[in-house]
Amino acid sequence: MADTITKRIRMRQGDSATARAYNEVLRQGEAFFETDTGDIKVGDGETKYNSLLGIVSESKIAQAIANGTYMGKDLAVKFKAEIDLLYKGDVVDWLHARVQSGNFTGIYPFDYIHINTNAGTVAGVSIPAKSRKFIIAGINLYKGTGEQEITQNHITMFALADEKVTWNDVNNNNGTAANEYPWKASKLYAVLNGINNASSNKVGACGFNAAGAGYLQLFPTKVQNLMLNQQVHMGKRYSSTAVLTDDNSQGWTERGKLFAPSEIEAYGCAIHAYKISGAGNSEQYGPWCHWPIFRNAGNTGRLIYANRATFWLCSVPFGVSTLACNVNGSGTADCDNSSTTWLRAPLCFHFA
Repeated sequence: MADTITKRIRMRQGDSATARAYNEVLRQGEAFFETDTGDIKVGDGETKYNSLLGIVSESKIAQAIANGTYMGKDLAVKFKAEIDLLYKGDVVDWLHARVQSGNFTGIYPFDYIHINTNAGTVAGVSIPAKSRKFIIAGINLYKGTGEQEITQNHITMFALADEKVTWNDVNNNNGTAANEYPWKASKLYAVLNGINNASSNKVGACGFNAAGAGYLQLFPTKVQNLMLNQQVHMGKRYSSTAVLTDDNSQGWTERGKLFAPSEIEAYGCAIHAYKISGAGNSEQYGPWCHWPIFRNAGNTGRLIYANRATFWLCSVPFGVSTLACNVNGSGTADCDNSSTTWLRAPLCFHFA
């Protein structure tokens, strides 16, 4: 016997512009079909239409992420209605509240916000006030990790400074008596965090006096206060009597509120920072992990939207005392003299 259709259910529908202009509160489970976009929104009885996420549009984002083709969305635009209604248009306050509550619905790696940074002088370079684009590198990548556990929800942010910065002004990747970790003895670390770590070792001078005048100090105080200073496991490379080409110890240390990624975070494994045999391989102990935005090498990965910029990492290679690791403008793993002047400084931080 053939089935006979006696009744049909027709979903509410209309064009997206009209629906957004009306901006009603859909009832719990009530659906609306946008005839021009093909998107579907389902109500919860509380949220206005413009703040609801579309089922179709969000599934397309998930597919683009899986395909490695997602280019990210401006969260201030995507969630404008919510941000304007609850946070007076302040995207930083909105994102902080979302992160604190663990509500990451509709937020993905590659999405971004803009943060206004102040004018200032960093390493002798006058930097104007500007709006900087910060890309979400990952969500809760390090929650529960560390010798001192990170308990907060957090988002890892990535940007590149427009200016070029040396890793050290002398070709030197050794630590010092005060900072045995090469990263924390570097000029780049000082310039990012606005500290004075100027010193020397058997290789020569290292570090820099950037006290109170680093990139960190360009950020609004509100944003600085929301940055986590993560503990990571890093190699030490210091001797008071000799130049070292390998790590000679290791330990836990804070990486700084602003930092450069490690090789593992950029590539998923240590490459130049990997020692084939013997002691060392400090970076392998973690808790480093491969950042979602770097899982491709191309323009949706390490080239960051096809800008082909070369930027520093915090890792140093084994077998030499003069080089520091970086991501090459071709997307490959590289290392250069630490005094190289044409590499850009990453501006990375964990936002809580």
